[in-house]
Order: sequence, then C-alpha cells, then structure tokens
Amino acid sequence: MPARPLLPVSCSSFASRVLALGVGVSLSIGSLPAIAAPAEGDEAIDTEARAMKAYRDGQEAYDAGRYAEALELFLEAQSLYPSPDFHYNIGKCHEALESYEQAVVSYKAYLRSYNSAYGEDPADKVNIENKIERLEKQVEADKAAAEAERNKKPEVIIKTVPGEGKPPQPGRALIITGGVLTGVGVAVVGIGAGVFGTKAGQISNRLDDVYSGNPNRVTLEEARQLDADGRAAELNQILMISLGSAVAVTGVALLAVGLVKKKNGSKKELPTVTPTAGPEGAGLMIRGRF
Repeated sequence: MPARPLLPVSCSSFASRVLALGVGVSLSIGSLPAIAAPAEGDEAIDTEARAMKAYRDGQEAYDAGRYAEALELFLEAQSLYPSPDFHYNIGKCHEALESYEQAVVSYKAYLRSYNSAYGEDPADKVNIENKIERLEKQVEADKAAAEAERNKKPEVIIKTVPGEGKPPQPGRALIITGGVLTGVGVAVVGIGAGVFGTKAGQISNRLDDVYSGNPNRVTLEEARQLDADGRAAELNQILMISLGSAVAVTGVALLAVGLVKKKNGSKKELPTVTPTAGPEGAGLMIRGRF
C-alpha cells in the first residue's frame, strides 16, 4: 500500500472542523466545553493562527525529512486546536521515526476523534486499520527480538594458547634461574673490581705521592681521610667480588643441575636458594636433592 501523505488542513476547513469537534466534545463531556471549543474573539483567532502556523511549519519539516521537528510542531498544533487530521499527521511522524507503538496510538486516536467530530468514519478507515494491524505486528516482532536478545546466552570462545597444557619441561626452571644468577654474579664481580678497585688504586697512588715527598702539599688530615676512603673502597671491592662470585657459582650450579634434569627427564624436587650473611662474608645456601 503506497504511503499516504500528510492530511492537508486549510484555514477555512480547519476552523469549521475545529468548531464541529468542539461541539461534539462539549455534547459528550459538557463539563469541559472550554477545552473542546475555542473561545470567541481575538484570542480564539490568535490561537487558530498559531495552530495553523505550527501545522504548516510541521508539514515543511516533514517534507524535508526532519521528522522529529515535524512531530513537535504537530503536537503543538494539536494542543492549540484538537483535530483528527493532526492525530493522523502525528502518527505519520511516529511511523517515520520507527516509534511504531506510538504511531498505532495516534492512528487509533485519529479514527476515534474523526467519528466523534463528524459522526461518521473517515473514507480511509480501512486503510488506516490495515496500517494499524501491520504496525502492531511489527511492534510484537520488535519486542520478541528484543526479548530473544536479552535471553541470548553469551558465546564462549576457547582459544588454545601455544604451549599451554604441555607438561613442564624438567630442569627448565633451574636452567633459567641458573642463567640469571650467573649473569648477575658476573655483573657484581665486574662492578666490584671495576668501580671500587679503580677507586682504591687511585687513592693508593695519591698516598704514595704523599709518602714520597708530598708534592701536592696534602695535609695530615687529608692524608688520613684518603687512607680511610682507600680502606673503604678496598672493603667494598672485596665484598662485591665475594658476593658476585658466590652468586655466579650458585648460578653455575643450578644451571648444571637443570641441564642434568633436562637430560634425564627426572622430576626431582627443585632446590631452594637462600641468601646468607655473617661475620665471615655473604653467600647463598642451596638446599635440595641433586
């Protein structure tokens, strides 16, 4: 069925329809005649003019595809002067905006108000009823689709990560830990020998100059401070080399054990590594079965 255009409303027919509607409504609900029929005088004419302007602006907005704006203007016109034609035009806007449930309400209001205003059904009653039936089916279909979407169970996607689920490789943890500790130990030894060793050597050379004639005129207090700094540098050098060596040896041991376990494929209990420190030095204690 081709889409029906908006109902045209002329000024003369508009006034006569509104008057007839006002009479019909006042007969049915005599307690509200002022709402149904316009008042006499300039105020009534002004209200009619405002309603016609809102209608024409709404028709222009509808033709331009601005359906939301047209809907607001038709609702304004309807609030100023009740008219069956406005109900129809409001329904057309709701339908264009895909508010099908509201469109059905407006189309039914059009049929009721037309019969109430003119005492007969509109010529397009059958077409409007067919439209209402079609829209009601669309409303039910939309509700069913929305309900199905709400009840839809989330899809569970299981992805297999490469390597996941494989049994742990024997000795892998020991090999990694041993390699890391070996590298750290070597780095600590290098820092101890390079930084503190170099500093201790420089201080020793300055003290040798003091003892061999003191060409730089170093005072006794400065000489004592140089001696103290040299001893501290030597101590730090010894501690760093000792600790780094202990870490490196531990790393080599763990690396060797890991390689053996990997070769044999055994699952022995992993050894534990505990840092230790005491008056005689620092180191790492390894406990476990090898």
